[in-house]
This record gives sequence, structure tokens and C-alpha cells, in this order.
Amino acid sequence: MAEQLHRVAFIGAGGIVKYSHIPNFVRLPNVQAVAVCDINEARAQTLAGEMNIPAVYADHKQMLTEVKPDITVVATPNLFHKPMAVDALNAGSHVLCEKPLALTYADAKEMFTVARQNGKALTVGSHYRWTDPMRMTKAHVDAGFFGRIYAARTVWHRRAGIPGYGSWFTNNDLAGGGALLDIGIHALDRALFLMDYPQPVSATGATYAEFGPRGQGLGGWGSDIRKPDATTRYDVDDLAWAFVRFANGAVLQFQVSWAIHRADEFSTEIFGVEGGAYVGDRDKVELYTTLNGQQVNIATEMPRTPASSYAKLVENFVRHLDGDPTAELVTPEQALIAVSIIDAIQRSAVSGREEMIVL
Repeated sequence: MAEQLHRVAFIGAGGIVKYSHIPNFVRLPNVQAVAVCDINEARAQTLAGEMNIPAVYADHKQMLTEVKPDITVVATPNLFHKPMAVDALNAGSHVLCEKPLALTYADAKEMFTVARQNGKALTVGSHYRWTDPMRMTKAHVDAGFFGRIYAARTVWHRRAGIPGYGSWFTNNDLAGGGALLDIGIHALDRALFLMDYPQPVSATGATYAEFGPRGQGLGGWGSDIRKPDATTRYDVDDLAWAFVRFANGAVLQFQVSWAIHRADEFSTEIFGVEGGAYVGDRDKVELYTTLNGQQVNIATEMPRTPASSYAKLVENFVRHLDGDPTAELVTPEQALIAVSIIDAIQRSAVSGREEMIVL
């Protein structure tokens, strides 16, 4: 593996760029942050000053033309993910795009076509598969502990966690959805990763907005936050539940919410013919099986690694670009499966019936 210097530019200057993207790229010895772009140029200037980034732009096309970054991070409102990622790929840059990759399966498929035509890597920031509980559980999956996995349940419930209230997060024209597209992508990737990304065939889903329109369930993060008033826009979901069927006969129960009357929960459960597991967020994995004819619960000793899951995603992306065959990515096939399921859930929520998935 031959390391090369990677010049990375960032489109977007919100909190995720400041706290997750920039630090996790520049901590690597062969990465240099060279530019930041945001339509709010003052915010981009402030961020560049804090992070010692030399160039600031308000126009991403001008940045791509003048800076010619090797890697571009797209962390903008969801509506702009596809056009900005396509612009970066056509400009000769590899792209790490924030989730959701795109608002529809057709758009996501087109993005990967552009990446392939340009010979560039495109991946998405579904980083929770790199948490310590997920890595431990995946090792047990790969070792055959569970046998054939035929069912899974994945949940992310926030009791009060609507982000950026009154910002693009709660504006359907810019976000394309609420909790389903925001945290739903992460919950979905955890389950699909452990299930080895089987081919989906259909989804039945329902979405609700019961808290946000009343100014309730608000979280304390996100940029451009407004206090609830008569002019504050909220036309996205704050809860989504779904049931997904796969070609191999497996099924998935999916539940996510920004706001709900119950305790916070972020977990994934898998059910195999030989064993099962409860996978928590930070430090809990419990295994279930039968031993010598007796039902057994196995409490695991959780190994802790110092790097965050986002840091591991970024490190693997850069190692992949350096030619390391052991580097892991959210692959095009995996990203397309995830988007196809989200797409079908949204269609089902509108139609009120099961929607088929054709890849």
C-alpha cells in the first residue's frame, strides 16, 4: 500500500463538518484540508479560521475548479447531495457524501454511474457499523455463531431529539424527510450490515409528525435553529416504522423517531437459527443460544477502541484510496440497497400499501 497526500475540501460548514469530518481527516498524516465552501460565507470563514483551512468559497463549482481537491466531503442539506456529489466526481474528486446519499433510488444509482464513469470512489457516511458493539457482533456473525439469520429488529428512538428546528432539517423541500432519512439510515445500516445486506423485495411503512408541528420534542443541536412560532416550518416525519421482506426469506422490523413518549433507545437485534443477539449503542452486546440443551445468555466483555466510529469510517476511506485491500467501505451495492428500502418505505407511507423493491 502506497500512501499519497490527499487534499480534501468540504462543502458545508455546519457542526458535522466541524466536529466529525475535519478533525477525522486531518488527524491522518497523509491528508491536508485545503478548502471549505458554504453559501453562508461568513460561517465558512469562521470555520476556516478555527481549523486553519487556507481557502474559503461560497460557490462549490468555483472551489472544485480552482482547488481541484482529491477528496470532497458533501455535508449539505439532503436536496443538494446528488448534484454536488456529481459535480465533484465530474471534477475528478473522490466523494464522501453525508447520509442520506440521495432522496431516491434512481438518483443514488445515477451517482454511482457517474463515479464509475470517472473512475472515482463514492461512499456514504453510515459510520455506526464501526462501533465496538457492532464490530464484536459482526465477528460472531462471520464465525457462524448465529447460523442463518432470518429476522432482525433495529430501533433508534429519541425521546426529544428533533434537530435544527426551523432549519433545513424540518423543511421537506430541502431535507426530503425527517427522522426516516436522518437517523433511519444509521439504524438500517446496522441491521443490514449484520444480515450481510440481503436483497430486499418489499417494504411496508408508515410515517407520522405528531410532535414537531406542536413545537415539542426539540433537540439541542443543528444549525440555524429557530424557536417554535406560527411561521416555523415543520413538514417532515418525526416517527417512521416499517417492515421489510428480503429475497432469502428474512424480514426486518424497523423503528425510528426523533420524538416519542418512551425512553431513548438505539439498538439492533438479530435472530438466527443457532443464536441471537441484542446489540446496544456503546458498550452492550448480549448473546443468546442453546448449550447442552439449555438456554444460555452470554454477557460479553466489550473491547473499547479509542477512535470514534466516524474516525474509523474516514480512515478506511483514505486507506481504500491508498490501495489497501483490507479497508472497508459502505459499498455501492450496500448504499443502493439502503436507499431502495428508504425509498420504498416513503412510497408505502403515501400509498398505504406494501411497495415492491426492484434493484
